[in-house]
Amino acid sequence: LKNNIATMVLESPYYGQRRPSMQRGAKLQCVSDLLLLGKATIDEARSLLYWLQNEAGYGKMGICGLSMGFFADDTGGVHAAMVGALHPTPIATLPFLAPHSAVVPFCEGVYKYATAWDVLREDAAALIQDVTSLTEDAAQKTGITIEQVRDRLRSVLSLTDVTRFPVPKNPQAVIFVGATDDGYIPRHSVMELQKAWPGSEVRWVTGGHVSSFILHNDAFRKAIVDALDRL
Repeated sequence: LKNNIATMVLESPYYGQRRPSMQRGAKLQCVSDLLLLGKATIDEARSLLYWLQNEAGYGKMGICGLSMGFFADDTGGVHAAMVGALHPTPIATLPFLAPHSAVVPFCEGVYKYATAWDVLREDAAALIQDVTSLTEDAAQKTGITIEQVRDRLRSVLSLTDVTRFPVPKNPQAVIFVGATDDGYIPRHSVMELQKAWPGSEVRWVTGGHVSSFILHNDAFRKAIVDALDRL
């Protein structure tokens, strides 16, 4: 508000008031939930931007998100990047603590320790055996390994690779902010995004995935102001 910037916050699907009754906290129950969350978030954010621009008559606009959208009811950073890439006119795009693909946090970062790999292995075995359920012993007998399940998840989540999306209309108005000691989003993933979008900027703050945002809020706010100024 001090910079004459208004904010509209989209409450992400599967969180807050939109959380399914059987879901505990932020833990999605199915891989398909993750893909549906992303699709709905992108479509809704694009619709809101269209309304702001074409119906409400706003001028400069931007899209901002944090991480995968799991720590707050907001558009995730990776989803913000996708929306910025798909919007037909130049907007400020600010992916904060965002990976270039969901493969990174779930198969490389700490989310891999919170994923029910045994359950996914049983599901994969059930598909192969064309039955509705299998015990852990039966899953082992199929010969499916956890690494094969991880490879399958990598293949599915490759759909979320932002480097395959179009370059935003004004890449100079794209500012990525990454954290130096992020256990969720490694440095190389942030640089993949910058490499795919020549002209964009990467800024770094010290700290981990959560502490960096708490301790360096001014740096994130400044990125928003600067990106909007570049339009």
